[in-house]
Amino acid sequence: MATLQLSTASNAPTIDPTQVDELREFLDEWLIGTGSFDDIMVKIAVPERDPDTGEADPPHLTLYGYASFSPTHRPTVREAVLEGLDDNLDEDEREVVINDETEELLWDYAGEHTEDFLRELSPFLTEPFVIQTVGYEKCRFPHVGYQYRVDPDGEIDHIQLG
Repeated sequence: MATLQLSTASNAPTIDPTQVDELREFLDEWLIGTGSFDDIMVKIAVPERDPDTGEADPPHLTLYGYASFSPTHRPTVREAVLEGLDDNLDEDEREVVINDETEELLWDYAGEHTEDFLRELSPFLTEPFVIQTVGYEKCRFPHVGYQYRVDPDGEIDHIQLG
């Protein structure tokens, strides 16, 4: 059995410079992608100020990696774990079990929260954010391909390629 190879990339839209810290907190709540080799990296680049003018380019957001773009909201998965948790655990064991089961379940929920992620991300954007994933197995014709686009007003477009 061959392994599915995936690659995901995005444009680098500018983001609201006054919301960089809030965006970082928002991103910490999400597992952005899943794949055989890697998770997806999400980075906020905040350019340094020009020493002569004191001005800086606006910050921007990038997303890339060798995985499928399939956001999963960690707190939502944690709530699902809590609903099915055995009450016979002491406090230390309970927290370990919750964290372990949450990390395991993240893969089961992969992609179920994609539109929520994009909609909640949109207020941080100052221009559209476009994410593309393409994949293949061995040397076969690509059989995975899609694109998401979200505008700053929260409008989402999804295109399935192929």
